[in-house]
Amino acid sequence: MVPLAPARIHPRSDEESARMFVKTNPRNHQEKSSKILVYFLALIVISSAVLLVFASIVLRANTPRLKLRSVSVKNLVHINSTFNGTLVTELTLRNQNFGSFRFRNGTGEVFYGSVTVGEMKIREGRVRARATEGLKVTVDVRSNQFVEARNLSSDLNSGVLKLSSHVQLHGRVNLLNIIKRKKRPEMSCSMTLVLRSKSIEDLVCD
Repeated sequence: MVPLAPARIHPRSDEESARMFVKTNPRNHQEKSSKILVYFLALIVISSAVLLVFASIVLRANTPRLKLRSVSVKNLVHINSTFNGTLVTELTLRNQNFGSFRFRNGTGEVFYGSVTVGEMKIREGRVRARATEGLKVTVDVRSNQFVEARNLSSDLNSGVLKLSSHVQLHGRVNLLNIIKRKKRPEMSCSMTLVLRSKSIEDLVCD
């Protein structure tokens, strides 16, 4: 018997050789690993940037804004070198934080010159996140022995009294029950009490 001829070996084409080379080339694995590492680092950088923006906006505690919107006058009486009456004030407390603001009982003062002629009492309260609350405060004002009678008499005769006020609250901003920051919103105002019309004019606050 004639022995069978060995099967003819067909050489691999260039395309097949290249495919095998790609599959077995360790450099290709290194490139893939490098790309994965780059993507991972990019994800970390982006996540850090997002967290930084979140912290700077949402977790930042700002002082709520206290504003005196209006003042009305009731029961005003002025005789010789004395005066007394009632001021009804409308205040607003704006909380621009992403957490609530809770404040304790507060006080304010009304001045004639440098002398206190009235005291405000503000009840404790709470302002929700990103909200504004109105506060109605009544204060009795009257001259006392510390007011210089000569200056007061002159102002009463002119028909106007220059008054000023100062209010400060003490409280805390609560951010996501994680961060609590003490804040003290305050406000100073000047105003003119017109005796004839029993009204407040030239109200300026800062």
